Amino acid sequence: MRDIAVAVTLYNNEKEIIGFAGSLLKQSIADRIQLLVTCNACKDPESFRKELLEVLPSALVYEPGSNLGYLNGCLYGVRESGQDYSWVMVSNTDIEFKETNFFEKITGNVRDDVWCVSPDIVLSATGVHQNPFLAERPSKKKIMIWKTAFSNRFLYRLYFKLSDLKPRKPQNGAMKSRYVYAVHGSCFMFRKECVEKILPVCKNIFMYGEELLVGEIIRQNGKKALFNASVGIIHNENQVTGTIGMDRKQKWFKNSFRYLTANYFNK
Repeated sequence: MRDIAVAVTLYNNEKEIIGFAGSLLKQSIADRIQLLVTCNACKDPESFRKELLEVLPSALVYEPGSNLGYLNGCLYGVRESGQDYSWVMVSNTDIEFKETNFFEKITGNVRDDVWCVSPDIVLSATGVHQNPFLAERPSKKKIMIWKTAFSNRFLYRLYFKLSDLKPRKPQNGAMKSRYVYAVHGSCFMFRKECVEKILPVCKNIFMYGEELLVGEIIRQNGKKALFNASVGIIHNENQVTGTIGMDRKQKWFKNSFRYLTANYFNK
């Protein structure tokens, strides 16, 4: 029974997804994993489908006809599959699993009130740990600062230029597993009850801000997000987003934070 879905999007990164599919076959419980691919942008869908199925015959490929973004695009595959998965992994495909028993470890012995789990995510280029994304819920003041910074091209570029000037040193010592407000969006593991709550609203976030959206849904339902430091992935960041222009990213940030502010941080 394939009760764990791995939901990803394709955006002109066919070779990367083929490689990612191969890595799923190396997992100890590969027979329980269902790969779902949503084609946000693909030059030759039929050729891609044929090549993917040669590697992973059980994979399912969906073509919505337009670019649905990240979280909404990934969950489109879950919706279209019509299956009731115990866990859904929403993930980038520019990642490498450190363990062949990744899925066993990250979903094993998880309390029922935990709706989302994420591993230790290490950037390959810098050694920086991306989790936890936010240990505590940000204040309304902080949200307004972000909203303002993303509101126009000049402030957006200035914000990230200043951010790049801050030193980002690899963390030393052991990372500790703990409950947090939000985990990093490059690898979410959702319990099915969480997916049911995200599906009606994920279309409002095209890209960026997914971590806050998920954090708020979990918080509003009285559940928990867990950072599991005992299991890890390597993140080869910007394989896709690195090719997207700053102006498009600024627009996506602006729209996401406008929605988040109006619906979750307005009091």
